[in-house]
Amino acid sequence: MSESIKYEESRPEDLRRVIAMWPVAYVPMGALEWHGEHGPLGLDGLKARELCERCARRTGGVVFPAMYWGAFDTMPFPFTLHFKKSYTRAVIRKALPQLAGFGFKMIVVLSGHYPPSLIRLLKKETRRFNKKQTGSFAMGAPETVFATDIEYYGDHAGMWETSIMLSFGPQLVKLEALEKGLSTLQRLDKGIMGKDPATEASAEKGHEAVEHIVAGVGETVDRVLAEDSDLAIEDAYQKYEQTMKILTPRIFHVAREALDVHSVPEFLRYYIKVFRKL
Repeated sequence: MSESIKYEESRPEDLRRVIAMWPVAYVPMGALEWHGEHGPLGLDGLKARELCERCARRTGGVVFPAMYWGAFDTMPFPFTLHFKKSYTRAVIRKALPQLAGFGFKMIVVLSGHYPPSLIRLLKKETRRFNKKQTGSFAMGAPETVFATDIEYYGDHAGMWETSIMLSFGPQLVKLEALEKGLSTLQRLDKGIMGKDPATEASAEKGHEAVEHIVAGVGETVDRVLAEDSDLAIEDAYQKYEQTMKILTPRIFHVAREALDVHSVPEFLRYYIKVFRKL
């Protein structure tokens, strides 16, 4: 039976024991960012930390505290902190070899905050680390990499994120704070990207997503350790890249499911509005 522990609550002997048997490090990433009037400001990190804890219970390993400071390309709304990309890059570059030095064979950087720029950075930095062939492997990805099979491509305070939080900590979500009957573009003005959480979010949907994500991460971790290679990580990256490829007709299906836009003109208006906000 696997064992998982929290790094900050552990003593050295706990760390030695778990690393010897289950050498997997889970590093959750989040942001300090507006998630509508209904969601907690630390939603991304809370979500990533809980996902990491559930993954660790499946595979065994050590869960580190969530990284909140340093998140970049955050939303232009109140109570949101903004940083430069170089901060996150520096932390990742410093952290990965040190974790490998502790004896971890697999390092999972799971991000609940996932602008495209961060997804690219995590892939680039983990691939850079893996090429050194240190005997340890790293994967950096948002949880959505393991949920496209259920049409979860990522949103922001929308149906999926709200559903996941309802399944984790319903006391942190205030659905009654949501305005009813808003259009997709009106919800964007409120800091909500995706399907309407007021009518579509549920703990049941969140539970489905969580189970799917935990299974996908667990299978990838198991393969990496069994094969002693990064092939499973690359398979996960490539499957996600193919799904999210912009220059394919499928991208309009992804946009409809992720952003709740239903026509090319609406998509263009949405894109322009987001660009102006950033």
